[in-house]
Amino acid sequence: MTQRRSDGGTPVAPPTVAHWVEHFEDTFLGRSVRAFMDLQGIDRGLVIASQAFTALIPMIILVSTLVPVESSTLVADGFVSRFRLRGSAAEGVQQLFANPGHASIGVMSVALLLFSALSLTRRLQRMYLGAWRMGREPGVRGSLPAFVALAVLLAEVSVLFFARALVKGAPLEGLVAGVASALAGVLLWATVPWLMLSRRLAWRRLLPTGVLTSAAVTAYGAASSVYMPALMARYTERYGLFGLTLALVSWLLALSFILVVATVVCSEFDRSDQPWAARLRERWSLTGPPAEEVARDRGEVETDA
Repeated sequence: MTQRRSDGGTPVAPPTVAHWVEHFEDTFLGRSVRAFMDLQGIDRGLVIASQAFTALIPMIILVSTLVPVESSTLVADGFVSRFRLRGSAAEGVQQLFANPGHASIGVMSVALLLFSALSLTRRLQRMYLGAWRMGREPGVRGSLPAFVALAVLLAEVSVLFFARALVKGAPLEGLVAGVASALAGVLLWATVPWLMLSRRLAWRRLLPTGVLTSAAVTAYGAASSVYMPALMARYTERYGLFGLTLALVSWLLALSFILVVATVVCSEFDRSDQPWAARLRERWSLTGPPAEEVARDRGEVETDA
């Protein structure tokens, strides 16, 4: 059906679905969706979540094994407090992260754990390189940032964990812990991509990534403290420890998608030519040559999926 002009001229066809799709693709949101699809964001999120589970959970169990016997419940108590667990869910966490006392840690176990952790950081590195459309530097020079970023990530997580333990029971504990976590998250999620991009972009240009990722993770953390207790309790009652691991996997999966989406949005903001984006970058001194131009003529290799 056509629309007739008020002046009696040639009828004008109404906008079609293709017109609206084309208009959406020209918007910042549309370009972000396209960048997410080009990055294979769903696959990236699934891989990062699975790699995080195989690396972080065993690492936490290792930490719980190495702590002194008098602090044997430190890790488990942290999980119980973080998710406000009760009943069977709390018992399941205590059992999962129980300190066996005189357990020995083999060299092979530590090596496999380190390999899993490095695989996780390499996956993150590929995501950041793909989002900013940069290639990986060849040889050791391209792999070294993953080692450094792993150390930064572990140090930051450890500091946050013990900081929460220090403010436990203090006035406004939740507010203080939340603000500290958010500020530390900004520092973490601006520094990790800066390292994984081999410091080829100015650290300041990655501040939007740190701010958005930290804000989204903090908001999700607040939301998960509401729904995770019931979810973990239900899964634990139905499936035992296997149900507890399923709940943890779903939690990691949501965090992984948050990380991918925040990375895609901020990388698109960094290269967007829309006036509002250019004004914000100019105002906050976030300008610089395009990432593709920075990566040119450096002998880089293409990233893989």
